[in-house]
Amino acid sequence: MTEEEVLWHELEHGVSQQGSSSEGNPFPEIPSARVMSQTGAGPSGRVPEEVDSEGDEAEVDSEETQVLATATAVDSESDLESHPGEGMLLKNPRSSVVTEDIRLWRYLYGIPPSVEIRVPTAHERVDWVVPGWVAIYELMMKDGMRFPIPRLLRDVCDHYEIAPSQLMPNAWRVLMSLESLSVRNGVDCELGEVLFSYYLKEHDKDKGRFKLIARVGRAPVITCLRTNDRGWKDRFIFVRGDLVWGPRGPGGVSGHWNATSQDFNRALPSGLIAEERTRQLLDIAVGERDYRVALSEENLRASRLWDFVEE
Repeated sequence: MTEEEVLWHELEHGVSQQGSSSEGNPFPEIPSARVMSQTGAGPSGRVPEEVDSEGDEAEVDSEETQVLATATAVDSESDLESHPGEGMLLKNPRSSVVTEDIRLWRYLYGIPPSVEIRVPTAHERVDWVVPGWVAIYELMMKDGMRFPIPRLLRDVCDHYEIAPSQLMPNAWRVLMSLESLSVRNGVDCELGEVLFSYYLKEHDKDKGRFKLIARVGRAPVITCLRTNDRGWKDRFIFVRGDLVWGPRGPGGVSGHWNATSQDFNRALPSGLIAEERTRQLLDIAVGERDYRVALSEENLRASRLWDFVEE
């Protein structure tokens, strides 16, 4: 059983968890999301070893699954005109998320009521155009992402005119870790610094998805990234609301998948400033630059990336 399945089993059968407190916990049978953060990044902590899902992923079309998948977490969606986008993905599983997951996710990941959540229908895919909504993977939140979507993640998507869900997991881990490190250590890190050390590269086999690669001859600022991620591509939802993007708004960030026209390998002309700021980041102890440390709960709170987390 997965961690979520265990939690739901305990919730439904009233199994108490030793050491959990009911104070301030809407699910007293479930251990606090803070207690769960023991190893790894984000409150889920124990993310299993995963791969980039380059192998075939089976899609089981059962009548029961279709009924569950068509349920939505918000009302009045019958007039929503969602439609396929540019048809970028060849391996494109439908979402396995069901409405019953959302209540638990709001608790585990501190999602405030002002962020509306829509469970994808049976026919919708992550690269579809769903007007007014943006796709988010659960793995992003397991890794520590909270709303508003982090600044550097937003800025990279804005620059390349892509959707956040087009980034591969290590790309969003690097961007969130850089923001966590820069804020906590008083080092400015903007888009120029990101593109000084890294460049965007389209996935060789999974066209439409993008990796963030360290430039040749430049040391990667963030260390100990995963080499394997598995089973995350069918765990996505659509979200909307002012808090999704925060006071800066989405800018030019696309709510749906695009084939970017930007030059992936071009660094911004920030020159010596970017080089000096990057040197300051590299001067931080290598252990602190481990993405699992940078995205620990304590450091995420200290970096203000969790300012709007619901307790």
